[in-house]
Amino acid sequence: MNFAEFTLVPKDYRKKDPRSLLYYYPTSINVVAYAKKIQKFSFYQTLEVAEELAKKQGFILLPYACIHWQRAKNYGLDRKIKIGRNSFFLMKPHELTKTEELKLERYLEELHQEEYIS
Repeated sequence: MNFAEFTLVPKDYRKKDPRSLLYYYPTSINVVAYAKKIQKFSFYQTLEVAEELAKKQGFILLPYACIHWQRAKNYGLDRKIKIGRNSFFLMKPHELTKTEELKLERYLEELHQEEYIS
């Protein structure tokens, strides 16, 4: 797996920028749907910034779902990033175990499948 090129952020998330919807549809927009779209957009925006900073320092962002809870507990707060309700760990590529690499590949496949569905 090439860690220099992988990303947790969908490629075209900026195309669906919901911030202008309120301007164009001030009276007819569903407030709950708008809030969900803004929340999702700002999550990906923040994740993109965190990912860029991690790559500049030689780390990758590993989602909490890809790491064993005991190993996550060992890394503690010094390498943990929380974005919204999701947690990510700053990891060097050589620190990943084989299981974590497999889980990360599956996570990325699921992410890209969701990207094509929505």
